Amino acid sequence: MGNTKLLKQLIIAAELAVGLAICSKITIPLGLIPLTGQTLAVGLIASIVPTVVGTWAIGIYLLLGLIGIPVFASSAAGLAALFGPTGGYLWGFFLYVWIVGAFYKYTKRTPALIFGNIFGAIIQLFAGTYWLVLSAKMTWTAAISTGVVPFLLPALIKVVLVVVVAQAILRRMPTKFNLRS
Repeated sequence: MGNTKLLKQLIIAAELAVGLAICSKITIPLGLIPLTGQTLAVGLIASIVPTVVGTWAIGIYLLLGLIGIPVFASSAAGLAALFGPTGGYLWGFFLYVWIVGAFYKYTKRTPALIFGNIFGAIIQLFAGTYWLVLSAKMTWTAAISTGVVPFLLPALIKVVLVVVVAQAILRRMPTKFNLRS
């Protein structure tokens, strides 16, 4: 990969990480795990750029939070946010991006975006739930009822929004700037 292409991808990843940070400020408190715009942004990132760029965007976002910049939901930051009860949801963003990328790699059609985002969102929720079991010492039943069930309908609504917006972006993006093509 040429240096110009690598630099372009890193700049786009940094811009997407900033967009993800902005979307994390959209928060609806629902107890231990808030409903946020983060997963909407992660779905968009996963749907409009190659997996490597999406992975870098998530990595930059997590690094910003790790060094203390309040980029996570509820303006959280630091080790406590990454390894506390909601940390598994944050780390699950990598899984979300990789899953959508795997679906999209084989076919660049709408069903791939839909199923990739549904599967990615569910796996990300279960990664967070697994982390709840470990970090908050919750039972699986309690963790699922706290960390999955309230978010299933919002996740499906976000998937619809992600697919519609991602398709609009990809249609309007000139081929030479479309990293997905």
